[in-house]
Amino acid sequence: MGTEDWMRAAAGANDGTWAEYLEWNDAVAQVLYPMTDASLPVYMDMEVAELQKIAEYARDESGDPRKALTRAVRAASVHKGKIDLGALVQRTAAWSRTKDRNMPPPCLAFLAVTALAAEDMGITDDDIAGNAYYARLARLLGLPDADTRLRQQYANHAEFLWRCLNRWLDDLDGARGIPTAYALTFRYVGLPMSQALVREGDRQKFPVMFAQFGLSPGMHLAPEDLITYLDVWLGSEQSSASNNLRHLWERPATRERIATVAAVELANWDGTIGDESAVTVGGTPLATRATLVANVRSGFIEQSLGLSLGLRPLTGDMDGKMEVLSTDGSWIDIGFAPGTAGLWRTSYNQAIDFGSILEGVVRLRHAAEPVIEYKRFPRTVIPLVYDELQSAFVESERLQIGADSLVLVRTVSNETKVKTKAADEVERVLAACARPGYRRIDILNGLPPGWALFKDVQLFGSPETHLNELVPLARNKLTLAGGLRIPSKIRKWSTHSPPEVRAAVQSELELLVTLSEATSELVLHEWKSHTGSLVASLSDANLPDGDYRVSLYTGKKSTPIQQSSIRLRSSADVDTSWENAPRLAYVLTDPVGILTATEVRSESEMFIDGLATNGDLNVQPIRKASSKVVWNSSRQVVSRPTIQVGTPDPKSCIVTGAHHFVLPTYYGKTAAKFIEGECKSCAMVKRFPTWPRNRWQKKSDSTADSLLSIDELESVEEQAGPNWDAALDALMHLGGGSISTLESIALQLEGSLLFVDTFIRTLEGLGHIAVERNELFQATRWEISPSCIGETTQGTFRLTGFWPPQDADEVKTRLSEFGTELAVVSERAGPSVQCFTHRMSDVASTLEKVLPRFAIVTHTGLAILSSLPTLSAVARALTRVPMPGFQSAERFDLQTANWVRSTDPYAPGAYRLRRGFESVYVYRSPDDVSAGFACIAPVHLVKHLAANDADVTLAGFSNKSRAVFVPRGCDLPGLYARALIAMSGRVPITTLAPSKDGKKRKCLVYRCVEQQAADILVTLLST
Repeated sequence: MGTEDWMRAAAGANDGTWAEYLEWNDAVAQVLYPMTDASLPVYMDMEVAELQKIAEYARDESGDPRKALTRAVRAASVHKGKIDLGALVQRTAAWSRTKDRNMPPPCLAFLAVTALAAEDMGITDDDIAGNAYYARLARLLGLPDADTRLRQQYANHAEFLWRCLNRWLDDLDGARGIPTAYALTFRYVGLPMSQALVREGDRQKFPVMFAQFGLSPGMHLAPEDLITYLDVWLGSEQSSASNNLRHLWERPATRERIATVAAVELANWDGTIGDESAVTVGGTPLATRATLVANVRSGFIEQSLGLSLGLRPLTGDMDGKMEVLSTDGSWIDIGFAPGTAGLWRTSYNQAIDFGSILEGVVRLRHAAEPVIEYKRFPRTVIPLVYDELQSAFVESERLQIGADSLVLVRTVSNETKVKTKAADEVERVLAACARPGYRRIDILNGLPPGWALFKDVQLFGSPETHLNELVPLARNKLTLAGGLRIPSKIRKWSTHSPPEVRAAVQSELELLVTLSEATSELVLHEWKSHTGSLVASLSDANLPDGDYRVSLYTGKKSTPIQQSSIRLRSSADVDTSWENAPRLAYVLTDPVGILTATEVRSESEMFIDGLATNGDLNVQPIRKASSKVVWNSSRQVVSRPTIQVGTPDPKSCIVTGAHHFVLPTYYGKTAAKFIEGECKSCAMVKRFPTWPRNRWQKKSDSTADSLLSIDELESVEEQAGPNWDAALDALMHLGGGSISTLESIALQLEGSLLFVDTFIRTLEGLGHIAVERNELFQATRWEISPSCIGETTQGTFRLTGFWPPQDADEVKTRLSEFGTELAVVSERAGPSVQCFTHRMSDVASTLEKVLPRFAIVTHTGLAILSSLPTLSAVARALTRVPMPGFQSAERFDLQTANWVRSTDPYAPGAYRLRRGFESVYVYRSPDDVSAGFACIAPVHLVKHLAANDADVTLAGFSNKSRAVFVPRGCDLPGLYARALIAMSGRVPITTLAPSKDGKKRKCLVYRCVEQQAADILVTLLST
């Protein structure tokens, strides 16, 4: 049924009642769910201001929006004094079969009235009981208070109508907000109550509570676990919550509903607080605390630990220029780079001694006014929990149930040189309460001496230990973790890399996790456990694209204690914004087009799009490529002075761990589920759980969680490497957009900015994406390239660009008629290559006949290479700017192909300038030096420009192995790289090659390059 058919069916031929109803329905959609760029939870919050705006959209002039809305809904749902939702349900079901995602479901106006009834439950000056929902809804609809038919009709259809609202918002990928209409208890009444109970002003204050209790952004907690925090927060005199919310909290019946709203807000919290200075813990402003951020990175040969400092600045004019107190008592410069959700982190090129950072008190301050100081205190045990927003492990107060975590443990004190016992205690706890498969590492590149790292930690039990960092405050948790999340306004994963379901409950041993369709509630899978813990892999379920719901049940309960949505998407179901993605190609009218894609304005322009080119094959080689290279000396490592912070007194509690915590006085009353204590010496704050032992544990003398078994859990699998295939499919689903979406996917594969750059250049070089860059050559936008079948020098044809499964299957089917199979070749440092070897006499013409809607390109690499400008033409086309200021400079040395310190960056060549948190790469020709100018350009380009100035090239060629090689870090820039990669269809590999002094150095090798192509490349780079 199309949109017009649906509108006719909905409104009726001559039914003015439905026409008026739909006018109000559209008004509700426009006011309560407007189009927005912010991915925030939205509620059907029927306050006075909203009602007035709805009436204006509905062109109502009665002066009483509330009565006018209810009158329109009553006319469409009540007939001859009886409620009948059949027509509304029928029209809503017809809407659900349409393909127009922007059209609002016709149930919104009715649901708005049910939300009004929920809001009226707070009224105490009428003759209806405060918890009587159906009586209030009946009065709004003009029905008797005890109308049993209303209760029956609502119970039969309410869940379907609310699901349609949620589906509408989901299908728009958050463009109108994130759905919030869920109910864990009070199955039917809980839905409108979830919308009306907590006002917007109070919802905006929840982040203050989240930050105060150390909850992580995006964390999914059961409402019953949030009751603990809400009780303390709302009972405190310092709480910023309104009196209305405090009064609601005093009613036991509303506590779980408020906690459910708080759980939704926590799951969608991005870490920002608002008035951050108002958040204090133990009298110390929480916002002035620095934190540790970590990633485990994959290198050329081995893994390494990347550490950085993070902070959320209180001032909005943060420029990244900070100062840190060093060991000699002086304040020295340290740079911070902006990240996600307001978290600034020390840049990756900042030389920091993290041994001193972990051991000492870190004191940071703004280099300019106003002077605000941030601190971080040392800890013997440092839990770091994976933060989805940061794509990194962020220091936390304590571990969380089911979350991916790292644990840093001090094994030897640098001050006393005494071996600590903390690592042994951590190992004991993890052996008893963590999922098998965690690993202890004592030696790792980036791990400071005297520290051990526990990686792949997933805590499932709540242990008894003196290390509070290992005792989670939340005891029952359903966690969705792992997989590849697709950046969007709503939370969704790649169908090819779905998340893992993890459940842990301390109060029961019987667990049931169900997976159901989000719209029909049809249960697709069930997982049971008799051990209090459970792990379910959704990869094994082979789920197609769609929306699903995971529910956690305990014991014999018929209602779930926690639910979570799972949205799976792939290139087979493209994003709603796919058509709005920029149409990018590399226009060669300007030589700088080899470095950045732009929007094509005219088909007559010479451009390269994916692997296709409309340029002329006009480059004639005038130089011969050979294996002799100018860089034949071993690379010298440039050492930089590291930043060291002060170390506290070896006898202080910060070092010894002998804190003196001041706890609240016990007056004989029932204690809260945790108490908070502050060290009187260093102001460190710790929270101590006070929950009683479970009923079966009281009969046992063993530790608190000895009956919870983790033995049946599957071992954590060590990730073999980045899932490039899932990442590429996710990009095909998105189609294009801001570079931040692409970066988000890259960071999930490996959480470092260096890998983000590698990820972008790899996919760009393979011809899968086009990337637009600004005047500083920073990536700003991207687009998936069009579907293309390109020939390699090996006689194979590979698929590049947009290839959803249905298109690849079509190619596979068509080619099978010629006895040709589509093969998938795995790559370690890039996505798998889909290719086929031709077995046809006239390949190009046959392919064009068989696959007429796809671009077929022969001699791909040579065609691109022969269309490119010379490097000297690129140099002339670069924009000149006055020589930038800097704090330090390094010059690129051609003999060693390495950066060396320079005190005179005023000679021709390539330079790396360091200033603040960034490094700027510039190229200066002799004319630039004379005029006081420079060209800001990508790092790889400036190196080749420096070689071009010296009339040499950094690229060597081995005719025997048919390979072009360059020193590691001197990758071919822009489309030069794409041309050579197209010849093999595979990413260049890193290998070790001997230098003239006998030492090994890393080289990047482009394979399957013929002599003619190598000659053209050398001609372009060195002429």
